[in-house]
Amino acid sequence: MLNWKSLGFGIVLAVVLYFMFYFYNLQFLAILSFIVAPLIGGYIVGGDTKTGAIHGAIIGFFGSIIAIFAFAAMISYYSNIQLVLGTNLIALILVCIIYAVIGAVFGIIGAVIRNKAMKT
Repeated sequence: MLNWKSLGFGIVLAVVLYFMFYFYNLQFLAILSFIVAPLIGGYIVGGDTKTGAIHGAIIGFFGSIIAIFAFAAMISYYSNIQLVLGTNLIALILVCIIYAVIGAVFGIIGAVIRNKAMKT
């Protein structure tokens, strides 16, 4: 069963952190948004490592999709450049899969941290 509170919080946190890093000209730190958000989402959901992995992967995948489309829409709106996402579709799918894997790993870590904290 999916915990919608942790998913919603994690996806919103991932997108907000992603744009915060971009707006403050720290693009090289944007991947931290897809590390921190699944970590916190996995901590919120708790449970076993499978639950943390599923929630972290969902946060990473959908957070990256929303961030990519919102970023492309902002670039297209505020400049004369029209981004065509179809030409880079394979690269965008690979990026989403990579962020989902990263999210799954850190979702597991968040769930393990929660389990260790609750045992002591």
